Amino acid sequence: MQWFVDSPLLTLFFCVGVGALIGRIPFGPVSFGPAGALFVALALSAIDEDVALPQIVTNLSLCVFCYMVGIAAGPSFVRALRTGWKPVLVSVVAILAMAGTALGLGKALGFDIGTIAGAFSGAGTATAALGAVQQQLADGGDIPPQPAIGYAVAYPITVLLTILACAYLIGVGRRRPTAEDQEKVAPIVIRTLEIVGEPDLTVHGLGERYDAVVSRLTRGGRTVIAHDSEQLSAGDLLTVTAREDVVDGLVADLGRESGDEFWRDRSDIDFRRIIMSNRTHAGRQLHELRLEERFDAVVSRVRRGDVDLIATPDLVLQTGDRLRVTAPRDRLRDVADDLGDSERTAGDINPIGLGLGLTIGLMLAFVEIPMPGGGTLVLGTATAPLIAGVVLGALGRTGPIVWTLPGNVSNTLNQFTLMVFLVAVGTGAGSGLVDALADDGLQLVLLGVAISAAHALICVFALRSLLQYGTARALGGLTGSQLNPAPYAYAMGKVPDQRVALGYAVLFPVSMIIKVFIAQLMVVYL
Repeated sequence: MQWFVDSPLLTLFFCVGVGALIGRIPFGPVSFGPAGALFVALALSAIDEDVALPQIVTNLSLCVFCYMVGIAAGPSFVRALRTGWKPVLVSVVAILAMAGTALGLGKALGFDIGTIAGAFSGAGTATAALGAVQQQLADGGDIPPQPAIGYAVAYPITVLLTILACAYLIGVGRRRPTAEDQEKVAPIVIRTLEIVGEPDLTVHGLGERYDAVVSRLTRGGRTVIAHDSEQLSAGDLLTVTAREDVVDGLVADLGRESGDEFWRDRSDIDFRRIIMSNRTHAGRQLHELRLEERFDAVVSRVRRGDVDLIATPDLVLQTGDRLRVTAPRDRLRDVADDLGDSERTAGDINPIGLGLGLTIGLMLAFVEIPMPGGGTLVLGTATAPLIAGVVLGALGRTGPIVWTLPGNVSNTLNQFTLMVFLVAVGTGAGSGLVDALADDGLQLVLLGVAISAAHALICVFALRSLLQYGTARALGGLTGSQLNPAPYAYAMGKVPDQRVALGYAVLFPVSMIIKVFIAQLMVVYL
């Protein structure tokens, strides 16, 4: 143990490595993921309270983690507020119920506000909220252990209860499927459509009306790139990329599906996936690249992470996107050079955007907001970088400065800094956790169960019964509001439907930000 006391670096990487192994161990349907690092750190510091990490490690990992969450969440946060307000409202009500339960029961059981706010953060899987609570309570001094103790007890409880809620939703969906449950998300397909009659449409008009991309046009036996301004005529053969149900609608409205798949002939017109690594294009809409005008090229779809997207003109491009480009064979190389097509460059951490963005966030950390009643809300190095990240992520770029990071880079920094922060939290609370469990273990467990159950019950009832969501969207809403990756992975494993992922992505940023602010307000006022 003296080795761990003498070497914080040994402690850090031991907890990260062993914690990651433990986090992958399935306990029935449950695995703890990054929280494994927290539990290993708690165990080490419980054995020897002198095991600790320097404070700068806690601050650095927390601010980078919160900024990464904000940057990744910015675009979907704005979209959620504009279009997905109903599940957002459900999430807000559920989180307020969590806070009310935490305060009411926590006070009744005699817990201090640090433990209550920590349990709220753990039950909400909101690590950023835990950091904000710690900083608010420390007020420039030593970080108290109570928030981490409440977090550590509530976290595994909420994983288990949320997975049980997911299992309930799946079971209900099988017993009483809704119309939405019986629908399937149509895959993206490529088909050849033969126009019958005169549609009075241009290529651009067809794409706008049907949310489809026409990449090739065959007329009189000659195949060319389909230009937006081209007027469609009877007998034209179009290579169409769209959702399968959209293609079915096109066939019903405009003609018939052709058995001649001219898009497979790559002798003159070819296609390939090209990586968008040129930062001058990042954060711009697809139409701004003027690929048709400059290279006689068309982008039909974009693969971002594990999701395929139809390449609509207003799609905002991100570094690391893989664009499926159709162009004359001799122009594909030019398109690749323009887009970058570099795995190495696409994996660049974008130090200018990262450094300046965190600078803005850490300057905001000095802001103190006077609250009604005399309290002061300090944004600190958790909330301020989170807010800065959301705003800059929504902007995408400012002039030549690109704020967003490639998805793989953002995920890597997010996961690593999260685990480092959890190690720092654990090493500061292990000895206190032993005493707390010995004195108030049953009460702590009861508090964690009550907070988690309040959230799960409201989400399940509102999403399934009030909003009449199908299983996939209800699972996405529940896990997105809860934030925990373990129930989300469980839901995706049982219901591998893109609607689960979309629901999770919509609610995750909103829920995270709300939980951070509510956790801080609990400390300010109580």
